[in-house]
Amino acid sequence: MNKNTLYWLCQIGGWLLFVMLEFIGYGSQYSFTALLVLNVAINYAAGILLTHYYRVFIIKMQWISRPMPQLIPRAILGVVTISTLLTIINIYLDRLTVPLLRQLPIDWVLIINYLFNWSKYILLWALVYHLFQYWERSLEIEKERYQLEAILKENQYQNLKTQLNPHFLFNSLNSIRTLIDLNPSQSKEAVTRLSSLLRSSLQMSKLKTVSLKQEIETVKDYLAIEKIRFDERLTCTIHIPDERALLVQIPPMMLQTLVENAVKHGISKSKLSGTISLDALIDGNFLSLVIINTGRFEPNETHQGLGLENTRKRLEFVYDNKALFSIANRDENTVITKIEIPL
Repeated sequence: MNKNTLYWLCQIGGWLLFVMLEFIGYGSQYSFTALLVLNVAINYAAGILLTHYYRVFIIKMQWISRPMPQLIPRAILGVVTISTLLTIINIYLDRLTVPLLRQLPIDWVLIINYLFNWSKYILLWALVYHLFQYWERSLEIEKERYQLEAILKENQYQNLKTQLNPHFLFNSLNSIRTLIDLNPSQSKEAVTRLSSLLRSSLQMSKLKTVSLKQEIETVKDYLAIEKIRFDERLTCTIHIPDERALLVQIPPMMLQTLVENAVKHGISKSKLSGTISLDALIDGNFLSLVIINTGRFEPNETHQGLGLENTRKRLEFVYDNKALFSIANRDENTVITKIEIPL
């Protein structure tokens, strides 16, 4: 049901209820006559028309959009105006349709009684109408606020993804540049791997989430490039015992970023060989991802913290703070990173 239909149902039904009560009250006191029916019909039409034109006027004058301190005196003026018009109509209408009322003199006491009586009902109408409008406007403002927050959230998420791609490309090109002089044939393989990575990156940048299986393929391409660079200094293992885990959706390039972080801040700084292991398993209602790598986590290093902070924010945006992320030193030369994603 739209707003206009609801308004007319309330308008017609509300005034009908009012005039029926007035009809019963007047009829019980002065007798039910055809003239009393005419009285009720005129009041019914007058009430609907006057309040409806009041509504049209306040919409045209944009009173509804005004704050309460400005709206209240204007609404009171409207109530007094409508009540005065109905008072004038009914002082003469009652004398024409109810013979016993013709004996009453028209003085200030009578006028004030009529005005007070009508003011009660018109004030009730105005309160219901304005409070409904105020409530509806509050809902619209709240809806617009949530829409703006959603747009802002999506823009922030897209910005985070675009921050990841240049960082990843820069490090990959550096790896290939180092390899060209040492082993040209392997550098060609690295270029092929990089091409596959870029293709995946471009495709994934359009997506909010991808399957773990797709992300694992990206990680394998990245590690293949770094394996050529580090040779025996880098040992990688990926363990996924439950194939259901491969179907779970995760943010694109997220694992690749964390693995890249492990290589850059762990393996590359180690004078001896290093290892990176990635385990994925379904634990209750969560997908648990665990990366263990050689190295040491230094939380105060700004250049190391940016990529991790991006990962935290992306998880917050996608899973509404329901995903868990942690990174810590397991011992003097081992870092463990954990992510739990709700299923």
